[in-house]
Amino acid sequence: MSQKFDELKQKLKGVDKKKAGQLLKEVKQAHDDGKIDDNEKKELMSEAKKTVGDNPLG
Repeated sequence: MSQKFDELKQKLKGVDKKKAGQLLKEVKQAHDDGKIDDNEKKELMSEAKKTVGDNPLG
C-alpha cells in the first residue's frame, strides 16, 4: 500500500462528518494524481461513507 493511502487512512480514523467531505476530495485528488490506486481509493471511500452515513458528498 502507498504512503499516501496510509496517510489518508490515518486522517479518516479521526475525522468527523464535517471534515469527511474534504477528506473525500483529498482521496479523489490523490487517485487522480496517481498517488493511490483504484483499490485504495475504493477502501478509503467506503470507510469515509461509513463515517458520514449514506449522505453523498460529491
